[in-house]
Amino acid sequence: MTHPLPELVDQFCVFQRKQRGKTEGGVATYRWNLEQFLEFVRKRDGRLARVTDLTAATIQAWMDAMASADLALSTMRTRQSTLSSLCAWLVKRGVLPANPVSQLDRPPHRPEAPTQVPGPAIMDALIQAAKQRQRPRDLAILLVLRYTGMRRESVATLRVRHLDADWGLRNVRVKGGKTRDIPLPRAVTQFLQTYVAQHLPTLTDHITADTPLFWSSWGQRRQGKIRRPITGKNVWRLCKTYGRIIGYPMLKPHDLRHGVAMEILEHHHDLEAVRAMLGTRTRGSARPSSSGRWSSTRRRPWVCWTREEKNDSGFEELWKVPQTRRIKHQQKQFGGPNGIRTRVSALRGPCPRPLDDGAGRPPCCARLRLRVRDAGSEKWLGEEGSNPHYQGQNLASYH
Repeated sequence: MTHPLPELVDQFCVFQRKQRGKTEGGVATYRWNLEQFLEFVRKRDGRLARVTDLTAATIQAWMDAMASADLALSTMRTRQSTLSSLCAWLVKRGVLPANPVSQLDRPPHRPEAPTQVPGPAIMDALIQAAKQRQRPRDLAILLVLRYTGMRRESVATLRVRHLDADWGLRNVRVKGGKTRDIPLPRAVTQFLQTYVAQHLPTLTDHITADTPLFWSSWGQRRQGKIRRPITGKNVWRLCKTYGRIIGYPMLKPHDLRHGVAMEILEHHHDLEAVRAMLGTRTRGSARPSSSGRWSSTRRRPWVCWTREEKNDSGFEELWKVPQTRRIKHQQKQFGGPNGIRTRVSALRGPCPRPLDDGAGRPPCCARLRLRVRDAGSEKWLGEEGSNPHYQGQNLASYH
């Protein structure tokens, strides 16, 4: 019972990574939360934490210290949950007789709404800014964020093997260590293939199926230029940089995920379509509430959203408008009785219609804005008679 707790924390993190298949980012979050408890015990007792410190009284004192520091309720709940997972793991291995966290009160889970949901005009402005700067890597990352709503960690872990010419992205590692197939517009898929063929060889000498798609390089004193695969933090900084360029410095990568969700919901009026595209697990995890916020419940009403006005920051103000829909209508709309794959396939065309951003409403298929601007006129790329958004785009316009 006198085992040093830091060693057990290391073993717990290895177990989560290797045996449970958790992602590196998730395990890093586990480790950081547990290190906060270790630091609390070290400062209070002046020694390293031990297994004997995993008592209800010590954990409650830690919770009281976090409350005194005015930490958010969600932060305290997450840290307590992580410590509870460690205690449950120690109980299964006979190190602890029982989980001490079970004797404590759990902070309530209060889902918070996204404070900002960018409209299509803001998201398209990011693409245009990357095209004007002539940064192929930045453009590829923003295109993936713009048309998939992927999380930043999933974008950072993309490899060459994930590209699929007929679908988009296959077997992508997502939150929780799971894998998903994510569709992409054909023009975006073609650009990613061109990026791999022309730009990626300039970043690395040998390209294999496991080669990361996106790299970051910087100069360091006495070491010269360093090049490494990007991380989720790099994606966050990239989005903040382009947000400042277009006049929205508060923009974050996860805001684009909310924008994609609202774009799909506004066109399909079906939460199943949003779940299929974003990969949310529970039915209530992508449900909007009456105040224009996402709530987490198990009931699944059919709703559509309308935008009444645009606030001063340029983001969307949204309200719920209920609409009932029958299962037969869903089957007719998506061409199948149920199943995520059928609904995801339906998302490839026609494209979700952009939300109204104050300008004239474009046609339903005008989601992918790949246009060539010349003196006083603009035209769609691609052959005549073809779908201008998914077929035959001239990818030279990206460079």
